[in-house]
Amino acid sequence: MNYIAVDWGTSNFRAMRVKQGRVARTVQSEKGVARCPRAQLGEVLRTELMRLGDDYNEHLPVILCGMIGSNIGIKDAGYLPLPVSFHDLLGRGVPLEHVLPNPATVRPGICSREEHEICRGEEMQLAGALTVSEARVFAAVGTHSKWITVDPEQKKIVGLRTLMTGELYHLVLNHSVVGKGLGEQTFSDDIFQQGVETAVAIERGDSTLLSELFRCRGRYILGEFDAAFAAAWLSGLLVGHEVLTGHPRGESVCFIGSALLLERYRRACRILHLPCTTLAAEEAIIYGLNEVFDDAV
Repeated sequence: MNYIAVDWGTSNFRAMRVKQGRVARTVQSEKGVARCPRAQLGEVLRTELMRLGDDYNEHLPVILCGMIGSNIGIKDAGYLPLPVSFHDLLGRGVPLEHVLPNPATVRPGICSREEHEICRGEEMQLAGALTVSEARVFAAVGTHSKWITVDPEQKKIVGLRTLMTGELYHLVLNHSVVGKGLGEQTFSDDIFQQGVETAVAIERGDSTLLSELFRCRGRYILGEFDAAFAAAWLSGLLVGHEVLTGHPRGESVCFIGSALLLERYRRACRILHLPCTTLAAEEAIIYGLNEVFDDAV
C-alpha cells in the first residue's frame, strides 16, 4: 500500500507519504480549508505536496479526506446517507481531475438526513478503528465530537450524533464572561472530577448545563477553587456531560482522538465507572485510509 494521504480540515493541512501501509513522512501546516481562498486550494495542495521532497511521486495515488471534500473545499464529494455499509465506507471517493498530475480522489462524508447530522473526516477514523476494535459505539472526540454506532453483524453504520463539546469549551473559556480576566490555567485532577460530578447532578435533574456553565465563574469568584483551575473544572463538566449523554452504559465505547483528549475521556469514564477503550486519531486515520486503498485497488 503506497500512496499519499491528505487529511485537510478546516484549520490545518496534513499530507502523509504512506509506504507499505506505514507513514514514512509527514508535512503539515495551518493552511486549513477555511483559511485559504477556495480558488487557491489547488495551488496550496500542489505546493504542500512538494514539501514531501523525494517522497513525492506524481504517479502515486493521492487520497484526500476531511473538509477539503465539503462545499467549501476543492470539490464537494457529498455525503453517504445512513445506514452506510462498511463496503461503501471504504470506497475511494470522487475523482479529482486537472489539479494534480497524480490520480487523485476526494472522500465523501456520511450523514443522517432524518436527524440533520453530518460528518466529514471522522468516518475515516471509524474505518480504521473497525480494524482493531469490536465496539459498537465509537466517539471521535474533539471540536465537534462524533458519536457513531455500528451494527457489526450487518456491517453497517447505523447511527450518528454530534456533540459540540470542544467548541463550547473554547467559546465559554475564551469568548464569554466566564473566562474573562482569567490568568494562566493549570490542570487539576480533583477539580476536573468536581466538574464531572456536576455533570452527574445535571443528569439527575438537580441542575442544568446552562446554569452550571455560568456557575463556573461563580465558583472561582466565590473561592470554591482557585481561578487557575477554571478550565479544568469546565473541561470536567463538558466531557462528563458528553460521556453521560452518549455512553450506552452496558457496553464499552471506543474513543478516538488526541493523546490529551483521550486521557480526559478515560479519566471521566473512570470517575463515572463506565467502560471504554481508546485509539489515537493519527493511527486510526491511517488504518482507515489503508483499508480504503486496499479495498479500491
